[in-house]
Amino acid sequence: MSPELIILLEQSKAKLAAMTPEEKEAMYKAQRESYVRAEMSWPKPKFKWVNGVKVYASYEDYLNG
Repeated sequence: MSPELIILLEQSKAKLAAMTPEEKEAMYKAQRESYVRAEMSWPKPKFKWVNGVKVYASYEDYLNG
């Protein structure tokens, strides 16, 4: 790891250690909500069945309809 990354990780650990349980729970709740929003925004994959095998459309095909 680079020295800069090590410093950032140590700063993050110190901030987390200084948080109250209520602050930690609020932070984790916001992270969960953010993760769910990001996952829900992904487009549904398009696929077709070929001889019993699920074949996904290419990304270009997906964008072009």
